[in-house]
Amino acid sequence: MAHGIQIHVQCPHCHMSLMTSHPKVDKLDSIQFLVKIGNRIGHLYLSQIYGSYAKIFENVDDIPDVVVECSCPHCYRPFPVHATCATCQAAVIGLDLKVGGIIKVCSRNGCKHHSLEFEDSQDALNLFRSQDVSGLF
Repeated sequence: MAHGIQIHVQCPHCHMSLMTSHPKVDKLDSIQFLVKIGNRIGHLYLSQIYGSYAKIFENVDDIPDVVVECSCPHCYRPFPVHATCATCQAAVIGLDLKVGGIIKVCSRNGCKHHSLEFEDSQDALNLFRSQDVSGLF
C-alpha cells in the first residue's frame, strides 16, 4: 500500500508503544498484539497504514471470522472494549494513538469495521500535518 495515513499506537493501560520493527507489514513497522484464539496464544501483527487489512499471525492460525482476544504484549492486559461492532456484533477494542485520539477496531478476524476518533480536533490536524507531503496543511 503506497499511500495512507500511518498510525502509531500505544497500550491504553501501560502506554508502551505497540510498534515493532519485525515483522514488517506493508513494508513498514507493524502493530503488535498478544492474541488468544481458542486455547492457543500467539501474536498478531497489523499494518500501521489506516485502511490496510494486511496482517500476519504468529503461533496461532489465521481463522476467518473468529473473534480474537487481544492484549498488550508488554503488560498483558486485554485492550478495552468500547462497543459492539455494528457490522458483525463482535467486540470493538480501542488503542491509543501516539498523537492523541484513539483507533477502534473490530476483534473479529476479517471484519473491516474500524475508526479513528479524536476528542481534540488539533490532534487530528497534527496527525495529517505530520504526514502531508503536498504542503497543503
